[in-house]
Amino acid sequence: MDEVVELEKKLVPSGRLVLLGAGRLGIRVFERLIMTHRGGFSRFTVFDGGTIEENDYYHILRGAIPKENKASFLKRRFLTPDTRYKEIEAFPFDFEERYMELLEGASVVVSTIAGGDTIPVVASAGKYCVKNGIPFVTTNGVFGFGDEDVKTFIPLAAVKEGPALFLKNYGFPLKSFYTAFVGTGKLIREGLPISPVILDKIADAISVQVLKFHYRRSGEKRY
Repeated sequence: MDEVVELEKKLVPSGRLVLLGAGRLGIRVFERLIMTHRGGFSRFTVFDGGTIEENDYYHILRGAIPKENKASFLKRRFLTPDTRYKEIEAFPFDFEERYMELLEGASVVVSTIAGGDTIPVVASAGKYCVKNGIPFVTTNGVFGFGDEDVKTFIPLAAVKEGPALFLKNYGFPLKSFYTAFVGTGKLIREGLPISPVILDKIADAISVQVLKFHYRRSGEKRY
């Protein structure tokens, strides 16, 4: 019994996860990672300048109020009175290059930002992470009915389709094995919906990869 107690003491949350984007996919990833038990992260930093809209059903079902900031909502909804176990800090604005120093000290950085011209920001964040030895996970297409394969590619050189390919145009490192690209590989021009089924599958895959990177970096496990 004493041995089990000692082992349990080692499986406590540690490190800081930085999440760029708390939208329909970001909130799903956040939920999975903050609810990780016997390990995972002890600190969460969330960036999102967006507010809850009337069609953000997933957020609303979890108690969000229309017009409430998405990052602030996650802190309000999940932060417990005892912050010694899990700490959450919310930045209610979109991540930009001028905030790059806020990535310093992160254990893993996850980007779920999408829409519009977001590739340059994702590329900048990813390059910063590679330069500073921080694992980086981002999306590679979130369109799909739900029965599509969700694939995880490591490194960028392994990606053969999907929006992650555009990162190559911004000098994103091709051979860093601490970068992962997760998604269906489908582009908006293919005219597919973004179903809740596919978002759940992508959130599952991202969360698995994030935890593997976290444990590998901390030396607890080898994957």
